[in-house]
Amino acid sequence: MAEYDIHSLLIKGAVQFKGHEYIFERKGDTFEGKSFDCFADDVHRVAATLLSKGLYGKKIIIFGANSYNYMVADIAVMGYVGVSCTVSKEWSSQDIINAAELLDAGAVIYSRRKESVVNLLKEKFPQILYIVMEELLQTAQSDLPVPNPLETDICCKIIFSSGTTGIPKAVMLSQDNMFANWESLKKRAPFSSKDKCYLFLPLSHTYGGICNFLYSLISGMSIYICSDTKLIMQEIAIVKPTVFCAVPLIYEKLYSACIANNLPPAAALGGNIRYLFSGGAYLKTEIRRFLKNAKLNLLEAYGLSETSSLISCEYSDPYDFESVGTVMETIDIQIRDIDENGIGEITVKGDNVSSGYFGNICATEKAFDSEGFFRTGDLGFLREGKLYVTERKRRMILLSNGENVFPDEIESIFMEYSQISHAKVYERCGKIFASLFVVCECDGEDIVAEVNSRLPKYAQVQAHEVIADSTEKRLK
Repeated sequence: MAEYDIHSLLIKGAVQFKGHEYIFERKGDTFEGKSFDCFADDVHRVAATLLSKGLYGKKIIIFGANSYNYMVADIAVMGYVGVSCTVSKEWSSQDIINAAELLDAGAVIYSRRKESVVNLLKEKFPQILYIVMEELLQTAQSDLPVPNPLETDICCKIIFSSGTTGIPKAVMLSQDNMFANWESLKKRAPFSSKDKCYLFLPLSHTYGGICNFLYSLISGMSIYICSDTKLIMQEIAIVKPTVFCAVPLIYEKLYSACIANNLPPAAALGGNIRYLFSGGAYLKTEIRRFLKNAKLNLLEAYGLSETSSLISCEYSDPYDFESVGTVMETIDIQIRDIDENGIGEITVKGDNVSSGYFGNICATEKAFDSEGFFRTGDLGFLREGKLYVTERKRRMILLSNGENVFPDEIESIFMEYSQISHAKVYERCGKIFASLFVVCECDGEDIVAEVNSRLPKYAQVQAHEVIADSTEKRLK
């Protein structure tokens, strides 16, 4: 039996943290909490109910914004029922249809706000069981025994890796994978039930779903769920968190607000911060320096969905403005194909690494080298145990909200149009920009609109230019 597993943590936590307010949602002007033992009981009721509906071993899609009900469903499925397949709340009907077909999904647990998206799925897959997330606890039976836990070494979680077009790869994770990094993280940031974390990162990603949420089953740390991303700074002032995890986009906005209003960042973050995490993309050196000079314990982290999020994370270091932290002690890391500058591809092996991609043997085989190391696709180097990431091996735009955009995928869509002879997609002034080389008169507006309709919102082209094609102009 693994050192940590969902069932044992719920049983132990229900006693250790009995009465401790654990998960909070905003109701009006205040946050109202549910106790840890209440959460454990809700998980067991929902799991038993799902099993009574014949869903044992099935892949269950969870689709909606962060909520208490979402958390209950996620843990219930992973711990007792089958495979929790958490998908982005931004997905379209076609995205969900593609996922349901790939997974041969047994059920979809969805928020009422996603009704219009799910309706098309219902037409195509009437055999799937559809459950409204907000009705989950209302319909859960209370007279069923606590179910038997799932084995910890089997896939219980599928996370769809970031992508731009087509079907993102379905990363398979087990409980053993997801809990593998806890001890290393605890050395850097020993959370406790006295800590409060403000959660706005999507639970459908490993950063929010594992590092923010799943590990709180061990520490008992209270989780306050963001009600609206437009209210982040307002709600932080209410919650006064001790732990805050964010992507660089949030820190960039914080930095700008503090500079404009001559406001100390510690005050802007509620005044009680013990651990401030940044991950998902590169955080600019000047912002790291600004936060650390303000005596905030900023911990830079790096990881991928395939590595259950974390590969490296900082120990507290007020003078490190460049690395992505010290490699987790449970991970073996190798830098392959090193060039004359000492830079090569970052590859990793460890209990945290995914077994591969569901339904995609080819992609799984390509993801690992002959020695079983996972190829991250990132280039970097090691120095005294610290990892430095320099660039992606594959051409990619890494947005400040942590999403990955692959220009070649967008360019290939533009090339489907006969008017376009060549397309370049890149980042310009923080926006996704397209240069379209055309062979006939064309303003490009309709084409860009059509291309954007096939892309997730975060990957859509925000500005473009149309250029009469010539070799000379292509080379500029």
